Amino acid sequence: MSFKISCQGATSIKTFVDFLWKKLTPAVSSTIRKNTALKIAGDIRTTCRAFNENRANLEKHILISLAEEENFDNYWQYLHNPKSYFKNYIENHVKRYFSDTGSEKIKTFLQMSLDDIKNAILSAMHASTAIAKDKSSTVSGWLDLFCDHLGSTLIFPRKDLISIEHQEIKDIEFIKEAMSKALEPEMKKVEQNCLSRLVEEMIPEIQKMLSEHLCGCWKQCPFCKAICTNTIPTHEGDHSAPFHRPKALNGWGWYQTDYFTINYCTSSVASDRFFILNDDRRIPYKTYRQAGGEYATWSITPDTSMQPYWKWFVCHFRSKLEEKYHRKFINTGEIPDAWKKITKQEVLDDLKKY
Repeated sequence: MSFKISCQGATSIKTFVDFLWKKLTPAVSSTIRKNTALKIAGDIRTTCRAFNENRANLEKHILISLAEEENFDNYWQYLHNPKSYFKNYIENHVKRYFSDTGSEKIKTFLQMSLDDIKNAILSAMHASTAIAKDKSSTVSGWLDLFCDHLGSTLIFPRKDLISIEHQEIKDIEFIKEAMSKALEPEMKKVEQNCLSRLVEEMIPEIQKMLSEHLCGCWKQCPFCKAICTNTIPTHEGDHSAPFHRPKALNGWGWYQTDYFTINYCTSSVASDRFFILNDDRRIPYKTYRQAGGEYATWSITPDTSMQPYWKWFVCHFRSKLEEKYHRKFINTGEIPDAWKKITKQEVLDDLKKY
């Protein structure tokens, strides 16, 4: 009779543990992938100079990369859809990290995450069993304690375990022993599963983490397309940028001509000139906010200092800009000779100063 009861007890414990691990495994896999992704994202921020500061630093590296590549299509995307370009840039860097780093470093981060979860589960098992035995708790009570101890380590809803909470298990110690015995093989399965899907699932997740870390406002200057550098996406107050660009980058030209205007908006707002809106309203640059809309939300201060970067860009991609915007760099839009003498190395050296 006692042998029969013992067998029934062993069967109950096996059923209980199998079901519990069936529910635990997806949560463990998800948490390990997330934690590993966090570790890799942290390593990228530490080891890659483009990502170890703020978005302004990232943009500097993007501008350096664009100049080195000299690909106008990439520039065009950066100018007209910077958020998308930043996203792609980050994603490509993450892919490069995976290919350059090799599998050993990735496995190390994965193993660290596995060990963290394994220790958390072991700790929860031992602590729950000790308290449950002390209080003569039921299986349901042990499950409550176990889930509580896992806490924020695993997203593991207690309600998923209702079907096993009334199992007839006389000694809670048996649960701990059976769970401990199953821990290693179950974690091995999780490891194999994570390794097989690691890269394809983690690249977008790490890209998202880095993007969120380097997020900010994406509003662009209505004159020159400079990106607002505020680090808060929905910030209060005006948009602003430390450096503006020639208005030709946004297709601006002289009224009733097909000539580009190469003036920087920071010099225009100090001038006595005006600009004309689509509704033919003439707005003095000095009071550009009167134009309303996006013009009213930007703080553009008069400034005669100009980065050589965009001067070089205008010269280098003159024909491409003319083709895209159907305007010409002639007459009042003539490119100054001084701009034409700027070399790519000079603009790269200038960027690296900041």
